[in-house]
Amino acid sequence: MQLPPSVVCLVVLARFASGISGQISRQHEPRVETTYGLPLTVNTIYEGPVPTWNENLAVRTNGQILVTRLDSPVLELIDPAVENAVPVTVATFSSDYAGLLGITETNEDVFYVVAAAPFGSDFVKTSGNSSIFQIDMTQFAFDSATSKITGNATITKVVDMPDAGFLNGMTTIDPTAGLVFIADAYNGWVYSLDVTSGEYKIAIDDAKMKYLPSSITNLGVNGLKIRDNYLYFSNSGNPIFCRIPINTLGEPTGPSEIVADIRQVDDFVFRSDGVAFMCQNQIESLSAVSGSEVVLVAGSNTSTLLAGVTAGAFGRSEANSNILYLTTDGGLAIPVNGSVIVGGKIAWIDTEQFSGIGT
Repeated sequence: MQLPPSVVCLVVLARFASGISGQISRQHEPRVETTYGLPLTVNTIYEGPVPTWNENLAVRTNGQILVTRLDSPVLELIDPAVENAVPVTVATFSSDYAGLLGITETNEDVFYVVAAAPFGSDFVKTSGNSSIFQIDMTQFAFDSATSKITGNATITKVVDMPDAGFLNGMTTIDPTAGLVFIADAYNGWVYSLDVTSGEYKIAIDDAKMKYLPSSITNLGVNGLKIRDNYLYFSNSGNPIFCRIPINTLGEPTGPSEIVADIRQVDDFVFRSDGVAFMCQNQIESLSAVSGSEVVLVAGSNTSTLLAGVTAGAFGRSEANSNILYLTTDGGLAIPVNGSVIVGGKIAWIDTEQFSGIGT
C-alpha cells in the first residue's frame, strides 16, 4: 500500500514516538474513575480504511457533520442520522496542500478551514504555504436517501499565510466582525484573522503555548475555544490546559493561567455546562476536565476504541446537545501498543450520564 507523503512523515514520527512513549512521565495521567456509568460507551458511525486521519469536525445546524482529513486535502460530510452512513466528499483541494486541519463556523453554514502546506515528520513546512479557505454551505444540498450531493458548496481562498508554521486549531472570536483565531502549533502562538479582508496578525504569543524541549512532538498550542471572555487552549507538547482573558477583538487583557494538568491533548470541546472533553490523541483516550479535576471517561492507551482521537463537537439541537461526536486518526499519530493502526473513525458518545467530576 502506497501512503501519501504526509502520512509517511506522520507514521515515521509515530514509530519514533512509540519507541520512547514508555519513558514519558505518568504524573499527568487522568485518574481512573469508578463512578457508575463510566467508561462512557463509544458508538461508531463510520470507520475508514487504513490509513484514514480524520483531524477535525464541525456540526451543521441540520445535524450533518463536516470532517477534515489530514492524510489528504479533503473535506467530507457525513449524516449521523442515516443508518450505515458513509462520508461524501464536499471538496478536494490542490495537491499543493498536505491535508486539512482546524475548522470553525462564523455565520450559519459558513465555515473556514486550514489547508496545510506539505510538512516533514518534525512538522516543519517543506514547501508552499498554508492557507485559509471559506466553505460556504448555504447552497449545499445532500440527498441522504441516495447519498448524492445535489447542490455544491462554494469554496473560496481567503488568504495564504507564508510566515505560518504548522497551523492547527481554529475558533471564532466574533462572527459578525468575521474574526477568527488560528493556532500555530509549531511556532507556539495564535493568529487572529479578519476573514473579510484577509488581514492577519499574531494576536497572542504566550509561553504556555510553546512545546517543551523534552516533548516527543514539535507541536505546542493546538485546540482553541472561547468561553466567558477567555481563550482556552490545549498544548500537545506541554501537559497543561490553559486559558487567557481576551477582549472582543481577540486581544489578551491579562496573564494566562493553567486550568488543569493533562498530557498529550489534541483538540477539546466544552459541553454547555462547562465540562471540557479533552481528546488525548497519543494515548487513545477521552478525558473530562471540570474545574481543575481530570477524569478518564472513554478509551485507553491499550485500546483501539478511540485510537488517535483528534477532536470533538457536540450536537446542535436540544435533543442531542449531550451527544459528543468524535474524529480519530486510527493511531497514526502513535500506534496502539506501539504497532497497531486501524482506520480513522467518526464516532459518538452520549455524555448525559456523566454530569461532572465525582458524580
